[in-house]
Amino acid sequence: MINAIGRNDLCQCESGKKYKKCCGADDSTKLMMEEQNKVLQGLLQEFFENHPRPSQQKELVKWKDKVENLLVPLYGEDKSNGIIGDLFFFSERVDVWNAFIEQKITKEERTQIRQVLGSWLNPLFMAGEVLSVSNYRAQVRDLLSEEITEIEVNESFPVEVGNIATGFYLPDVRIGNHFMMVLNSLTVAVEVNQDSVRKLQEMYQSSETASAQEFYSQNMLAVYQILSSGILSTEQVSSAVLETVEELENFLIAHDLKSDELIEAFFHYAEPLAMIPKEAVAGAIQFAIDHQLVKLDWDIEQTAQHFAVDTDRLTLFKNELGSFYHAAMGLEDTEKEAVYAFEVGTDPKGNELQNWQLYMHLKNATITSENELKRQMEYYHSKSYEPKTKAETAQLLAYSAHTNTDRTSQLEQIQQLDPKNTDAFLLAAEVEMNKPVKEQLLQQAIASGKERFEPEMDVAWLYVPNRPYLRSLFLLGNFYWEQARFEEAFPIYYEVLRLNPGDHQGVRYLAVSALIALGRLEEAESLIRHYEEELSDNAFYAWFRWSIERQKGMLSQTVQTLYVEAIDQNPYVKKHVEKWNTALPYPKSAVITPRSPEEAGLIWTFLAPTLDNR
Repeated sequence: MINAIGRNDLCQCESGKKYKKCCGADDSTKLMMEEQNKVLQGLLQEFFENHPRPSQQKELVKWKDKVENLLVPLYGEDKSNGIIGDLFFFSERVDVWNAFIEQKITKEERTQIRQVLGSWLNPLFMAGEVLSVSNYRAQVRDLLSEEITEIEVNESFPVEVGNIATGFYLPDVRIGNHFMMVLNSLTVAVEVNQDSVRKLQEMYQSSETASAQEFYSQNMLAVYQILSSGILSTEQVSSAVLETVEELENFLIAHDLKSDELIEAFFHYAEPLAMIPKEAVAGAIQFAIDHQLVKLDWDIEQTAQHFAVDTDRLTLFKNELGSFYHAAMGLEDTEKEAVYAFEVGTDPKGNELQNWQLYMHLKNATITSENELKRQMEYYHSKSYEPKTKAETAQLLAYSAHTNTDRTSQLEQIQQLDPKNTDAFLLAAEVEMNKPVKEQLLQQAIASGKERFEPEMDVAWLYVPNRPYLRSLFLLGNFYWEQARFEEAFPIYYEVLRLNPGDHQGVRYLAVSALIALGRLEEAESLIRHYEEELSDNAFYAWFRWSIERQKGMLSQTVQTLYVEAIDQNPYVKKHVEKWNTALPYPKSAVITPRSPEEAGLIWTFLAPTLDNR
């Protein structure tokens, strides 16, 4: 018979201690750790199941659009999605993660779990070489700081000595100050490229950062790119595929067409092919025409004739690509991912009327707490506002007028209701052909808007009643800019940027254009540096930089280098530069996608006045 051991009995290991303070303590600790691990894993799962929230979705899509082209060719689509998500929530918008953890800390009663969660704020990033692996733990040495830590490994995350592990980590203070839990973005390089490691280390040593963590925080994408060698070592994309994709994209650029969906489908279909048939690009174009991915009025014979290929072979490739598109990619029956686009123009933004109505509902409400404000905003978010005064009715009509085909049909009624309505002056100025009268109307709009402008707001643009004044200034600046009166235009643009440094209107681009046209190149470069963000607005600034350098010396090597870089950012602009097309006026309202013909047209609008001295 086997006798049960009581907690107060002597331990059978003959240590002389009671069981509860010897082997029994180890069992209790193990059970407690397992229970805590379930709680911590549950919190991680809860975060990722509930994020991104709807309010963060657009920003995440924008972030993904910026970086996925840099990562997918290196890590593949699945792993890249993990990297992109972690970069967003643990670096770009780490405030979202921190707020979630802080909320959990306030609700957690268990001291040890509170301590663990406290160490999870601002997750650590590291690229480390695996030194040893034992008992589901690996010793890893940071390539930059050379600090050695331990990380957990398991069947789903196997590593070998010599691998490089790159990604975000969460400390586990229960085990020790140098033990880390891995997160989703962690990747393992199968083969270590020592040249890449040396390049990363040289970048760090030559940087002005105070620590490895600071360097990582400023260069995470570069780290992933530099250390990508070996990730796809067994499945590198062939040069034939890349060349054919480039040929397809060049055709689209030459015909002012754009379809990321076509490029993505074609790339994934062609990637595993042993040989790319010569009808591939023609078949892809006809597939895109048939599926209305591009606006090109060609039948299959015209497409075959243009590419000088056999119609039957073209049809075969087109059909095979179509089958892949519908079956493998599942794009026919699933909701398509939102495409990042940005709104430009001088008209009220698309959501301004809704924001104005929400403001009118709440402006006189008595609100005593943040939760109450949130409830009120949710309640009134989609409710129409019934004007209480003539001035309010005039403003509501003015917003409506901006969306009508005949934008001045209600102008007289608006003026009668509120003779000082700022938008009424702007609508009148829009149709006025006499330039002195038009200028006077814009000045009247500015004077009217200034009376109602609240300069004390932290962010002027977010206070909806401020927007008519900011729009009036923008329009007067554009009035001067379109007449090449840049000396008069720039001070007005500068005033708008001073009042609203966040520049929700896109005034900075016209301000830079005016400065370059005036030959004030250092000021233009300074304004670009002030507003330029990594991976954002690159096409606009790349072409501006080319124009600036062109004024300094048209035949310099730097001009040619910057020209090539600008074409890479938006190749559709090249046609405008070569043909010297007539630039379109700055739009009243438009939605632009990056690296598109529409973006190229807008870039040329900004660029053309700066090149008149050719």
